[in-house]
Amino acid sequence: MTQLQPPPFPPQQGRYGSPASYGPPGLAPWSIAAIGGFVLSLLGFLGVTAVLGVIFGIVGIITTGDGRRRGRGLAIAAIPISVVTGAIFVLLVAGFFLATRAAQLPIKLESALAADSSSLVGAAETLRELGSAKFNDEVSAEAMQAWLKQINAKHGKLTSAKLDTQQMMSWRPDGAMCLNVSGKFVNGPALIQLVFSKEKAWSLRIDDIDIGGSSPRGSADAPPPTKKEPTPAGP
Repeated sequence: MTQLQPPPFPPQQGRYGSPASYGPPGLAPWSIAAIGGFVLSLLGFLGVTAVLGVIFGIVGIITTGDGRRRGRGLAIAAIPISVVTGAIFVLLVAGFFLATRAAQLPIKLESALAADSSSLVGAAETLRELGSAKFNDEVSAEAMQAWLKQINAKHGKLTSAKLDTQQMMSWRPDGAMCLNVSGKFVNGPALIQLVFSKEKAWSLRIDDIDIGGSSPRGSADAPPPTKKEPTPAGP
């Protein structure tokens, strides 16, 4: 009579680092750094995760270089994705900063242009706070006060100022950017243009302010300078 033999037990696998710990024999384990770097890169628009995505991506490339870990493609992809999502985060922060500052400009204008002739000194200082270093160097406080007095005489006090929703921005032929503000004065509406040079547009520091063709740098209302006719030479 033939005796049935019990099936042999499978060979014992090691507890650490053995194929039984990670999957079928011959299949390398995944690199945690590569997977983590790829996931963090997708969340790079949160800011710090973009930096972590690059760091983990580099570590993932190193740990998968000898073929003992899988995920090299994920580690390589994590770096450019982190750069792109990180750039998106920077743009979002910069856009929020600019939008917040742009929303404050009409408030500053109302504070300055609602002043009467007795408080032109304070109004001039308020506008100079918005100016770039070049603007404040080239336009003196006295010139600003004289311009404010001229605006007050022509348009009256400013009663309200809002960003122009139809055409918020425009550009001059010289490349300067203008932020357009709809102003309501006692004597009627007038467009207020805050002018920014190409170099200072990101900081929203004005290089000029124009109201109805008149600015502290020079007024369109002023008559053009007359040319002196040359005196004819005597006989």
